[in-house]
Amino acid sequence: MVVFSEILRCHVIDARGARARISDLSVDLAEEDYPPVMRLFFINAEKQHVSLPWGAVTGGDWRRRRLEVADLGAARAGPLEPPALEVLLKRDILDALVLDLQHRRVARANDLWLGEAGGRLALRAADASLGAVLRRLSRGWLGRGSGASLSDWKNVEFLRGDTRGARAGAYYERRIARLLPGEIAKLSEAIPYLHAAELLTLLPDPVAADVLELMTPERQLQVFEELDESQALRLLALASPDTAADLVGRLAPEAARQCLERLPAAQARRAIELLRYPDATAGGIMTNDLVYVAESLTIAEARRVLAVRLREPDFVYYVYVVDDEEARRLRGVVTLRDLLLADEGSRVGEVMNPRVLTVGPLAAAAEAAYQVIENHLAALPVVGQEGRLLGAVTVDAAVASVAPPNWRSIAPRVFS
Repeated sequence: MVVFSEILRCHVIDARGARARISDLSVDLAEEDYPPVMRLFFINAEKQHVSLPWGAVTGGDWRRRRLEVADLGAARAGPLEPPALEVLLKRDILDALVLDLQHRRVARANDLWLGEAGGRLALRAADASLGAVLRRLSRGWLGRGSGASLSDWKNVEFLRGDTRGARAGAYYERRIARLLPGEIAKLSEAIPYLHAAELLTLLPDPVAADVLELMTPERQLQVFEELDESQALRLLALASPDTAADLVGRLAPEAARQCLERLPAAQARRAIELLRYPDATAGGIMTNDLVYVAESLTIAEARRVLAVRLREPDFVYYVYVVDDEEARRLRGVVTLRDLLLADEGSRVGEVMNPRVLTVGPLAAAAEAAYQVIENHLAALPVVGQEGRLLGAVTVDAAVASVAPPNWRSIAPRVFS
């Protein structure tokens, strides 16, 4: 094993005795868990950046700080820029933030460890230790131990802090998608907001939307404003209506208007309905993406209706029963279990539970939240004038409303 800071002090020497100092190495992130070194870069006598493929190396001695090649003159001149799937160790990874997915921690790559196998040199670990800093500052005289904080590269995602590069197709490992949304959200709170926005760009949209929902409100806004407009709208459309409404409500008025105009009609309508209510009210923390059926339907008819309606909402434990689809006055509630076990010929009104605890949209959010928690409810329906069903305060929203803000990413999610 050899550390990258020592490689940078090596000279490349050819058969004629010409020599040059190594300026960088490139690795191919797409090839293996441990990316192999593909080419070495140095500056020639004409002060040009030049590169040689790693296969041109004929020998070397790390202790004597030298690599041997046949002919330095065969190096190709050009900008310090590797091919598309390669990254430069010094420019792109050294000193960058890395996510150690095995230990669920954020670190800085103070140095890098490379290992030789089968005649190839490959990136093996990122070193976040203080020893790595001392090693670089002392030019190798101090901090020569193995490093106390090595992150195995096969479990690392490195971040550039560049959302534009991520959108433009710069290559990443994209290993971050292995983690659960709550774990990703927790890691995103520990890094600068530009890196957090870059992180969302690396994820599939459904996962990124879940991560965005679990961020603290402050981090949500910071990240959302850094996303590409098309991605921001996609994530907003995938988010729950209450999350979308809360986020839009914190945007500048013109930005909020543009978001609502460009969202799909159904999502925009739900968000606008929720924006009518102050944050500190039951209406301000409820979701209006509910499943409901008319009490006059038979169980067989209700099942056919629900086969379509259950595809979208996050909250599907309860099915609310209303007098009819237009007036939507709440009559009762029925669980999915009841609907599955009931006789197909029975009416929904016959199997529903008519005794339902409700709350008004302008009731205090804390009052509604404690009603959910103290009564061990999955959700508390919110009704307006004449008993019209407006939405429901779910247990997720209730806990988030009364718990400390930093619990958002670690509290269990029942409906997600």
